[in-house]
Amino acid sequence: MSISAFILDPEDEFERAFMLPVATEAFYKQYWEPATEELGLQWTALFQGGTDVEHEDVPAILEEIGKLKEWVTVKMDGEAQEHMLRRLKLLETGLPSAFRRGDTVVHIG
Repeated sequence: MSISAFILDPEDEFERAFMLPVATEAFYKQYWEPATEELGLQWTALFQGGTDVEHEDVPAILEEIGKLKEWVTVKMDGEAQEHMLRRLKLLETGLPSAFRRGDTVVHIG
């Protein structure tokens, strides 16, 4: 299984095609979960079980992504570090773009 972000109830082709890969379950357990626990993050702790995100939630999620990026650069190395940084950057740039209309809801899980 894997964790990704997608738009619930898409209304057009952009929304139907919107999908941001976050992590496989195994990668989340090995890297995301310890980082989330150590940093005391709230939003990213919900990703594995699944959570709905509205536009007003994005700044808090982006703040957590910033903290995760710092953690990754200090605590990880090699291919795993590069992979997680790519996924964090993808979320950081892609998530805000999902909210083209006011009532958009993105599910991450």
